[in-house]
Amino acid sequence: MKRKAISIILLQTALIALSACGGNSTSAGSSLSSSSSADMTSSSTSNPYPITPDTESDLFSLYYENSSSIKNCAEGVLLITKKSAFSSSTINTLDVRWGDKSASFTDYSALITFDELKASDFEYDFGSNALIPLEATKIWVNAYDASSNLIGKASIGVETYKEKETLQAEYQIISDTHVLTSSPCFYRRTKKTFEDIKKNSPNSSGIIANGDIIDEVTEANYSSFFDAFDSVYDSRDQLHIGLGNHEFIVQSETDYASASETVLNKRYNDRLALWKEKTGNTSAYFSQEINGTYFIYLGTTKMPQNLDGNTRADCVLGEEQLTWLKNTLVEANKINKPIFLLSHGSLRDTVSGSLTSLGQTWYGYSQEEETELRNIIKDYPQILFFSSHSHWCFESKQPYLITDNYPTFFNTGAIGYLWQGSNGGEHYLNGDYENGGAQGLYVEVYDKQVIIKGRQFEASDKTSQYWFSGYQVVLPF
Repeated sequence: MKRKAISIILLQTALIALSACGGNSTSAGSSLSSSSSADMTSSSTSNPYPITPDTESDLFSLYYENSSSIKNCAEGVLLITKKSAFSSSTINTLDVRWGDKSASFTDYSALITFDELKASDFEYDFGSNALIPLEATKIWVNAYDASSNLIGKASIGVETYKEKETLQAEYQIISDTHVLTSSPCFYRRTKKTFEDIKKNSPNSSGIIANGDIIDEVTEANYSSFFDAFDSVYDSRDQLHIGLGNHEFIVQSETDYASASETVLNKRYNDRLALWKEKTGNTSAYFSQEINGTYFIYLGTTKMPQNLDGNTRADCVLGEEQLTWLKNTLVEANKINKPIFLLSHGSLRDTVSGSLTSLGQTWYGYSQEEETELRNIIKDYPQILFFSSHSHWCFESKQPYLITDNYPTFFNTGAIGYLWQGSNGGEHYLNGDYENGGAQGLYVEVYDKQVIIKGRQFEASDKTSQYWFSGYQVVLPF
């Protein structure tokens, strides 16, 4: 058992002993989420998140230790300990979820589900920078029998670790819609995504599509993508589109590896011109300032070809773009705010899909250009680097990477269809394109924090939509 869990067990034992001597067993010190009634009264007058009573169960007890210095951060450990009645119950699973004082949230996925229940206690570790959702005040544990009937529940509060923030702007970052007229499911998920954004973020400052809005280059595919957007929104002003590799792909071409430089250059220029015409962009790479936040978009300057076994998958930056990026970052740095850097392809060993230890090769650049890019961004720890391309789902290992004094990296998932696994990967949840799933990010900028929230726009059952609890991040700035 981990060290944190051991310390909690020791503290639990001490509390029981203290209670036997007449002490107050609910006053566990500043690191435990438990309060006396006097604390509740005091907090209710000063804390914007008043402390409310926890729900107790005769089947198990809950202890939570928060180890973060960041407000609205859940980093720490939850311990679920069996009581004597547990052994005679019909509990089949324990489900850990976010919730409020009344119940667990139904629009958030479970943080974890325990289905192997032989141990005496069960531990869940909240990672560094794990967000306590702004509407959440409790961690709930629900117990179900084999028929999924609720037979017990308990909650423990997180109110004291929260702080009100003033919202400055909200954005959505999606990618890889891959709209294709011959595959209606891609269009369906794209339209559903825009409907979801309009519902959950009616005041969105910007919807960013980080490349691969179409599956291959045709006028009809572009028209279909914009039809999905126009059927939901009256204006395209808040839609911003970056460049991917599929904006250059014609699936019937088989000579992409042998075509002459002249042929490849003509294809690149013709297809880039069409992308510019359809999106209104004037360059393959560009920057914009939205509500005081810098958005920088990288793009390929050559026809995509091969990258470590993945065909037509690479992005070529070139010295001109790299010099432009250096100068643009100098300007963006003057604002003293987070910098959003959008790259269709990821860097090696940053986020899921690029993890070489798992044989994943869905990153975006040659080793040489990646090294140049890293040397440019390393001096800007306020960079939030959003990458796409791999389609790797949020359930995969390392969907985001947070480091000290270095940019932070986020996988944007995909809308057209999701991917998972090691090496070349496989269909999401062993499904197919029709049941491909769709995931993306809601990003909220507050006065002192940035919050990134993973969203399941369509699950593999083609109906469910929810906030993805395993991808909820808070970053101070």
